[in-house]
Amino acid sequence: MRWRRLIAVLTIAAFAVVAAAVLGRGSTSPPVKHFKGLSRLSAVHEGGQAGEEAGGAAAEAYSDRAYPATDISIDQIKGAIAADSAVEQRAAASATETWDFLGPNTLNVDRLGTQSFIKPTQWSGRVTALAVDPKCRPTQCRLYVAAAGGGVWRSTNALGASPLWTNISAGIPTNAIGSITVDPNDATGKTIYVGTGEGNGSGDSEAGLGLYKTIDGGASWALVPGSFAVSNNRSIAWVAVDPQNASHIMIASRSGTHGISSNGGGSSTIAPAPPAVAIYNSIDGGTTFTLSQAGTFNEVKFDPLDHNTVYAVQTSVGLIRSTAGGVAGSWQTIFSGNRNRYSFSPVVKAGKTRIYLSDASGTGTPSGAQVYRVDDASQPAATLTASSNAAWTRLSNPTDGTPGYAVYNHCNTPLVGSQCFYDMFTMSPADNPDMVVVGGLMHYEELKPYAAPGEMRSNGRAVLMSMDAGATWTDVTGDVGGESMHPDQHALAFVPGNPSQFFVGSDGGVIRTSGQWADASSQCDSRGITSALFLADCKAWLKQIPTSLEVLNAGLGTLQMNAISVSPFNPAIDALTGTQDNGTLVFSGGRTWYLPLTGDGGDSGFDAVDPNIHFHTYTGAQMDINYHGNDPATWLWIGDKLGLGSESFRFYAPAIADPVVTKTLFVGGTHVWRTTNLGGDRAFLEAHCNTAAGEFGTSDGLYTGVCGTDWFSLGGTPTLTGTTYGTTRSGGNLVAVTRAKDHDTLWTSTSAGRVLITKNANNADPATSTFTRIDNAVTPLRVPVAISVDPTNPNHAVIGFSGYGANTITTPGHVFDVVYDPVAGTATWTDISWDLLDQPVNDVVLDGDVGDVYASTDFGVVKLANGTHTWVPAADGLPKVAVSGITLAGKRLGSRLLYAATHGRGAYRLKIR
Repeated sequence: MRWRRLIAVLTIAAFAVVAAAVLGRGSTSPPVKHFKGLSRLSAVHEGGQAGEEAGGAAAEAYSDRAYPATDISIDQIKGAIAADSAVEQRAAASATETWDFLGPNTLNVDRLGTQSFIKPTQWSGRVTALAVDPKCRPTQCRLYVAAAGGGVWRSTNALGASPLWTNISAGIPTNAIGSITVDPNDATGKTIYVGTGEGNGSGDSEAGLGLYKTIDGGASWALVPGSFAVSNNRSIAWVAVDPQNASHIMIASRSGTHGISSNGGGSSTIAPAPPAVAIYNSIDGGTTFTLSQAGTFNEVKFDPLDHNTVYAVQTSVGLIRSTAGGVAGSWQTIFSGNRNRYSFSPVVKAGKTRIYLSDASGTGTPSGAQVYRVDDASQPAATLTASSNAAWTRLSNPTDGTPGYAVYNHCNTPLVGSQCFYDMFTMSPADNPDMVVVGGLMHYEELKPYAAPGEMRSNGRAVLMSMDAGATWTDVTGDVGGESMHPDQHALAFVPGNPSQFFVGSDGGVIRTSGQWADASSQCDSRGITSALFLADCKAWLKQIPTSLEVLNAGLGTLQMNAISVSPFNPAIDALTGTQDNGTLVFSGGRTWYLPLTGDGGDSGFDAVDPNIHFHTYTGAQMDINYHGNDPATWLWIGDKLGLGSESFRFYAPAIADPVVTKTLFVGGTHVWRTTNLGGDRAFLEAHCNTAAGEFGTSDGLYTGVCGTDWFSLGGTPTLTGTTYGTTRSGGNLVAVTRAKDHDTLWTSTSAGRVLITKNANNADPATSTFTRIDNAVTPLRVPVAISVDPTNPNHAVIGFSGYGANTITTPGHVFDVVYDPVAGTATWTDISWDLLDQPVNDVVLDGDVGDVYASTDFGVVKLANGTHTWVPAADGLPKVAVSGITLAGKRLGSRLLYAATHGRGAYRLKIR
């Protein structure tokens, strides 16, 4: 929540304890929704788990994609690609209409949508890597951007006032990109390597399909032949090319995850099976790769003085070195530590190789995240590691008030905990080796909306800079005028010849420093800082900050959307969509969208009767409602009751507004929960639960248990996932909740494969609502992630299943036509997958007027026309991208609109004739 001060720190701590106690197949996320990243306390992260670091202990023990198996094989993924290819060969369903890109081409973020509340900005989606053409000049500068779910982008005028962006991913079969490197041996700067699969360890850091190469600046791409065998279903976190030998290529790989859907579909850590995560080495230009060193790696880099010396950082080991070009068996540890991530930067200083190194927080001494430097990395390994790495100078310091405190716990904060597995970079420019920049996680507790009185002593410390080799640090997260970098940092690239100007990539896209610095320490005098120590810190940290931070996100369409809801009153110009770590966005008919508030964005919706009532969710059952549309000043928090309980919710819990009954919302945990007054008395909520606390209204009730008390479970105490409804397919939580267009019918499904229906969802007494389970022995034991109810018949629905039929050979199928008989209490299931073959479905829509069915997959949107047995592309014009959610809007034939929310390329819309 957006506190001006920390009203309820103890409450947050209590929530964290509750969350830790209930983590299982679902997650109960603590109610820290508005903090950028604070909805991921401890191991809880995007998609419900912190990648391989969380193992099976975090949010979901099984994924939608893998269930009922425990992993996803490359054969299954290749089969899905082949299935999509077969569908793609068929003519598109619409010969006259094509998908229209809706944007956001530009996302305007309200100041209340930022973490600092100072000034509005612009964001795009998560950036994983950056690469600058070595020939970059002010008049022409190529910058390449790798996006987590949006592919590869290029600007040829990256130093211009308004850089233009072009997606250059055509030819790469996945939009999940983890690394990008310009070959230093190509004088044209057009040979580029892209490692697919994101290595940041979050729940939606998707696995990849190998290493790709272009020799024409991205006009065409080809798979590096030997890479697939060693990196498929893994993430290539780093690519290094020998600066003196273009045939010598090294890649660093780690585990990835796969899968996300509209209804909180979660993801699965790929099991530790071949190919091994490791450093791989090629000396023949990538024709073959050999295993150089097994383990989990985020970075591998060549020594700037000796191309036969290579360094890499290995999880739980530290920094390792090979002086034999990465030959297997030649590696030695030169910095030892048991941490889950490291980042490093080798540069030349006084004729020797200097290395800056940062590590994650952990146990032992020192416990917090640290930064180190060694000025001669060629020393013997035994010397460098002796006496707990005594040869290394520690630049960070856990003692408050010391210069090194600025960078201590750079990726770990008191409110969030450690996100070092996700937020980290350490970079030093070749042409200024005394300069080093460290990126990590925002220190929210020092920002205006969250700081206790007198404690606003920094600009967030998400990005720290030193100009004297780490002796002192300044906070370059914000500029003189209040522009701020995003809270979650991943990548940095310096402008060649001008290291004071650099690009930073984060969960919010790309930002650029102006190249000029200013002393803004006088700003500390107006921040109400009473502690002499804090005031001294503030003045030191703000002594050299950017004169301006220049946002470069206009035209960079990489937002990772989860679902899209459309107004029944203005379906052509009014929609909401939740995004990963960039809030719930507002579509108003153009390609410029608006973000009124921050945090992760889940399901959203509109009231059935009052067009001014909107709701949106963060993670779990954390929810706001607004009686004034999308006004950023009037969002009201109604998540206390569900958040304070021990209910298990998906990371993005399924939540809907009733399509008929006003002020009625439903959200799924292990029960279906209902409110008939938007969570509580309006006057009380407006008086005590405003989320823009200290700016508009009051928030003294937030997280005390009084904001959002009027939620009640349908059917009373028994969970829909427990043994009351049978001993088979028990456990998990609800993944889809859908109301029919009548007054009382509601369908729901669970992550263990159950499907249930109630015909009295709006009973006056919710405890008297009754559910009937309608799945049976012949329905797939996979996850029914999507339910679309026929608007003309509440007992008829289409249900989409995730996962792979190869795991349930006797019960195949991904799309089913289901008819419920309320008298018999049973349902007839008809598999209508036909020639869709074995590819997971993310969402489904039944066009009740004509009987056509639409399904979204990892590759686009397909259509099954009524009366046919052939699935075809819905239309042309949609990029090859995972479509997490689809929504059909409009009431009249010829004027209906099919919206598609993609996980990395924004939103698209198709007119349905």
